[in-house]
Amino acid sequence: MNWLHYLAEANIYLSIFYLVQWLLMRGDTHYQLKRFYILFGCIVAYILPVLQVGALKPAKEVPVTNYMVYTIPTEPAKIQQQPASVSFKEIAIPSKIAPIIEEPFTFEDGIWYAYLAGVGITLILFLLKMFTLFRLARNKPYSKNRKYKIVYLPGSDEAFSFFNYLFIGTTASASQIIIRHELVHIRQKHSADIMLLEFFKIINWFNPFLYLLQSSLRTLHEYIADEQTASETTDRFAYATFLLNNAYGTGGPSITQSFFTNNLLKKRLIMLNKQRSGKLARLKYLVTIPVCSLLLCSSTLVFSKNYGWFDLDPAKKKMEGRYNSNHLNHGKQKLLKVTQNGVTTITNQLTVNQANGQVLYTANSITEEEKLSLSKKQHMKVEVVEDSTVFTTTDGRLMLPVVGVDGYYQMDHFLHKHINFNASKDERGGLVEVGFGLDNNRHITDAKIVKSGGAKLDALALDGFRSYKGIVNDDPGRNYKIVVYFFTHDYSIFQTDSLSNDPEFAGELIITNYKYPISTTSKGYEYDESPAGPGYIVNGKPQGRVIIYDKNDEGQWYYQNKCTADDFSLLKNKYGYTFPSASTSVIQFMHPENVKKNRLAYIYDATSYLATPYSGQFYNHVIDSVVYPEQAKKALKGGVVILGFNLNGSGMISDIKVEQGGGNGFDEAAVNALQSYKLPVADEAGRHSIAIVFCVAEKKYRPSLNRYLMAGKYVGELAVPDMKPMFKFGRSN
Repeated sequence: MNWLHYLAEANIYLSIFYLVQWLLMRGDTHYQLKRFYILFGCIVAYILPVLQVGALKPAKEVPVTNYMVYTIPTEPAKIQQQPASVSFKEIAIPSKIAPIIEEPFTFEDGIWYAYLAGVGITLILFLLKMFTLFRLARNKPYSKNRKYKIVYLPGSDEAFSFFNYLFIGTTASASQIIIRHELVHIRQKHSADIMLLEFFKIINWFNPFLYLLQSSLRTLHEYIADEQTASETTDRFAYATFLLNNAYGTGGPSITQSFFTNNLLKKRLIMLNKQRSGKLARLKYLVTIPVCSLLLCSSTLVFSKNYGWFDLDPAKKKMEGRYNSNHLNHGKQKLLKVTQNGVTTITNQLTVNQANGQVLYTANSITEEEKLSLSKKQHMKVEVVEDSTVFTTTDGRLMLPVVGVDGYYQMDHFLHKHINFNASKDERGGLVEVGFGLDNNRHITDAKIVKSGGAKLDALALDGFRSYKGIVNDDPGRNYKIVVYFFTHDYSIFQTDSLSNDPEFAGELIITNYKYPISTTSKGYEYDESPAGPGYIVNGKPQGRVIIYDKNDEGQWYYQNKCTADDFSLLKNKYGYTFPSASTSVIQFMHPENVKKNRLAYIYDATSYLATPYSGQFYNHVIDSVVYPEQAKKALKGGVVILGFNLNGSGMISDIKVEQGGGNGFDEAAVNALQSYKLPVADEAGRHSIAIVFCVAEKKYRPSLNRYLMAGKYVGELAVPDMKPMFKFGRSN
């Protein structure tokens, strides 16, 4: 129903433009200004609904969202017995298959079909009028001028024009005066105005104000033509007498400019002899500016919609820092629960790929009608559920995963490295709220304690903020507050719900009495990858991004879809970093040997670098089927296995051999996973090799590999973590 909602809003604006014209400009003789106002109002009324001024709305924190993409099968009758393709964070829960619900005929459907019927009838009437004109222009005698064509209507006293065609009856009196009048319509393109209004009338046939606007515009055209024709004659009174004597001539079709408009005769005579409006009267047309401004504000604040595509002044979104307060909050959030073929997925966004494009559903926007449609057409049950936490332990206690946005990445990275929190045995930690300003160069100024957590914690936090000399990617010239949690094991310190409405609140970060493992490249540079996830694809383009920290802790962002060849070369050769093609994420606890006490966790990404044919179904299958050797897992050991294999002409894998073994049971695990893949690979036939890299999440350990030992065409390295993944970021084949 978005189209009808859009039309309803646009027609409200159109009606307001008409009322302003009727109240303020009626009787004014600045005809050209009034013509411009009417046309401007008609067009702008349909533009305003798609415009927004985001700055008028309260700034919202940027949420960390999950995404789910579902692709409709090419043969709808065949439903594959597997879950929908998920391109972002997915939590699968066993469930029963949803029943198929028939989609009923609703009241909204009735409104939609009634609207379409009206459009159809109005369009047919318009085409009939056009056909009548076409037949007259083609079948009647004519004479052709350089700029217009006169069509003679035998035995008729009609006179009207349409674009460059002037139709006149052979029995019409004083034809030269009529021709001069109609030529004004032709020169000023009045027919274009009428055609524009006819188009609007087809799609807005239900709006009476549109018919009134069209009538006002027609009247205005006659005033303009009368004024100019009278000015070309020697006697304005004689022209008025001519109009009066020919009051009963026959008019033409409604889409033309007809000389004989009997119902307008009195108005035309009055306006022809009326005193001209003064120059100051033009100022009233400036009312257009505040009217448009008020309607734009209404478009932003009054109407709740998802077709406000263009934001003229986006709201400044509050950066949350590396730790999203939504994950620490016990307040409930709405999510989508999607069930298909016995598998249930909890997600924030569902994108359905259809033949005519993508359709995006969220927990806040999906309607009951759309749920029924998905159930009927995609055999997919979609429910809106509430969830209080994103991650919980088996005993229900909160875990704190690492999340982030680029606004505070560099500062957060610095503080975690340089604040040394050494808690005593019985110390429970605490909360410190730090206030600071940003100068015009986005450097921290005037750092101070807003809420104390004790002398020790205050000093640690304040020294860290004052020592940071880098930039903060937030609005300069403003004051901010950041909460610093000093965490040991006591969850009661997380108390920031009251700050969520504070306009200065910028987010939270957590300092622990034990250090997070830091991701480093093959050449020793520290880095953080985007929270969007490596290998994330939007409209066929990779959306990965990474921030590389140099030896002075200065960070530089690189966006995969914007990098040049030189950027990729710099990342690889100088920094030792390559964007991954796929990734597997696991939740790794700090102090895993004492999980009953310490629940702080981080997300470890086992990133893979595979050729395109292997980064979709093949990747997902290997990750799901490989069994990490139990003894190696207990010993926190990793390893690399290089496998050689053949692809036949049909793309099937055969003749798997271990080219380089990793020991510790890794060889058998890698071969078994590859042997179990029974689908074709869209790669050229022949001998290939692949590296299966077994990684240790707790130590963020990724074994290095010797590519000189690889045989045949090398297709890349596939990383397998020692824990079962919660999320997979593989491409959809």
